Parts: sequence; structure tokens; C-alpha cells
Amino acid sequence: MKYKNAEDLHIVAIGGGTGLGNLLRVLKGLGCAPTAVVAMTDNGGSSGKLRADFGMQPPGDVRSCLLALSRSEPEMERLLCYRFPDDSTLCGHNVGNILLAAIMQADGVDIAEATQRLSALLAIQGRVLPVTTDDVALGAILEDGTRLAGEVEIAADKRQIKEVFLMPECQPRAEVLQAVAQADYIFIGPGSMYSSLISNLLVSGLAAAVKQSRAPVYYISNMATEPGEMPAAELSRCVAALEYHFRRTTGFGGHLIDKVIANVGEYAPALLAELQQGGSVPLVCDEAKLLACGAQLVTADFVDSQNVWQHNRQKLAEVLRRELRLREYAL
Repeated sequence: MKYKNAEDLHIVAIGGGTGLGNLLRVLKGLGCAPTAVVAMTDNGGSSGKLRADFGMQPPGDVRSCLLALSRSEPEMERLLCYRFPDDSTLCGHNVGNILLAAIMQADGVDIAEATQRLSALLAIQGRVLPVTTDDVALGAILEDGTRLAGEVEIAADKRQIKEVFLMPECQPRAEVLQAVAQADYIFIGPGSMYSSLISNLLVSGLAAAVKQSRAPVYYISNMATEPGEMPAAELSRCVAALEYHFRRTTGFGGHLIDKVIANVGEYAPALLAELQQGGSVPLVCDEAKLLACGAQLVTADFVDSQNVWQHNRQKLAEVLRRELRLREYAL
């Protein structure tokens, strides 16, 4: 087996939120300089307020990825994640989101240019690319035919989702398509199934570019279900949702996902109770049905006793080091 230097690899990670940030920290610790492709449909919290006030693209997931790849992560995270008090004029906002908004407003640039400028200030290890700079929202059609608009409304509804779509159709950034075309490895997830993962793949042309890339495509599954975001507790249902939206968007046959990285570790009773308090249960790795989906399985114990919803970084690093065939790594 030929081993590689981490800095020589072109890795694209597609997603959003805390799941993508956790993966980026692992890849950074392995010595890689990944390109993060970040979803742009968030309309809740600080991002939603800034979208409403300034008509700008949502900065929250971009900020999270920039922090994950920052070379001075702990210090910058403390500053840029500081959230203003509830009794203040800036209630609900954090410094990082405000900083991105300030760059966009002061210089009249879009979220992509603001991200590039903040990337330089943070001296990040890799790149963060908004998947699109178009003003776009997520819509959903439920199994009963109900149509919903916006991530907040979709997440609040507990009925089963049939499919999601973008309003309106939008175009990916050229540098996103270029990064995908040049990739040696592509990772999708972990992250919220509909709002972070599928919403990226629905951007016109991106799913087709991923399929046509020379790179193997990995789906890193979540550790547990997420209310409003998971079709079921069976992992095969999650993969099926990704594949369904891939085929619907591109018109292609076959499969998008080449390998699925899945947890088979067991949760201690106290950790299970913590998940249940959050309305979640561990995802079930139903191996026979997953293999029928056409993907290879890579399984390991990824349970983290400190954060029950995320992969243990050391354990995930061990698996990724083998998959990427890296010479050495240090977290």
C-alpha cells in the first residue's frame, strides 16, 4: 500500500453545522487542508435575523467552519462564539456572525468574499466555500402532501418528510465545482440530513459534479437521530434519502455514495438517557440493507462519552487515517 502526505490530498467536505465542524477539526489534526462546502439555507437564530435585517446570506455555518480550521482555534473560538446577553440590543447574535455581516455591509461584498477575507485573518488550514451566493431557502413536501417553507418551519414539524427542494433553484459557486472536480476524496456529512446535506446536493449541478468526480464519495453518518431531520433510526433509510434526492436532482441512475462510515459502538445507559432527553436515539447500522444500497461499509466504535451526538475525534481520526492512507498524523 502506498501511503500519502496529508498536505498533498485534495479533500472536499460537504455539509454544515456542528457535524461538518467536527469533521474539519479531525482532518486538520491529520495535517490535511480540506475544502469545506457549506449549506446556505439557514433561516433560524442569529443567521435568520441577519438575513431578515440585511438581506444577506446566512453566516452561521460559515463561521463554524472557519473556526474549525483556524490555526488558533481555542482563542478565536472563545472570541467569535461569544454571544451577546439577552437584555442587549444584539441579543441572540454572536461576534463571528456580526463580523461577517460587518465585512459584507462595509465593503459591499457577498458571503463568499467576506468568508475569504475572514479566512485570511484567521489563517485557516484549508478553505471554506459557501455552496452558493444566491438567496435561497429550503422547502419540503411532507408525506401527507403538506408543503413547508424555511428550515425553522420544517424542523418544527414532526411529520414525515417526503422530499425537500430549494426555493428558487440556484447555481453553485464556480470554485465549488472546481474543488469537486479536483478532489481526491469527497465526504458528505455528518450533519442534519435535509438542511445541511441534501440542501447542498440540490444546488444545480453540484450532485452531478460529485458523481462525475474521480474521487470516492463517503457518507459519514450521524451518531444519532435528529428530530425533524432524520427519516428513521435505520441508517439505510438515511442513505436512501440521499440517493433519492441525488437521482431526482440529476436524473442519473446508479448510486452517489461509494462508502458509508458508520458507528457500531454501544452507548452506556447514562449516554442513552442523555440522547433520549434530546429526543434522539442511536442510529442503527442495518448492514444488510445498507449493502443493498450499493455502498461499502466502514464501521467502528465512534461513541464519545463527552458529546453523545458527535463522533469521538480520536476514533474518527484513526479510521480516516486508514481510508486516506496517510503516512502519519497527530491530533
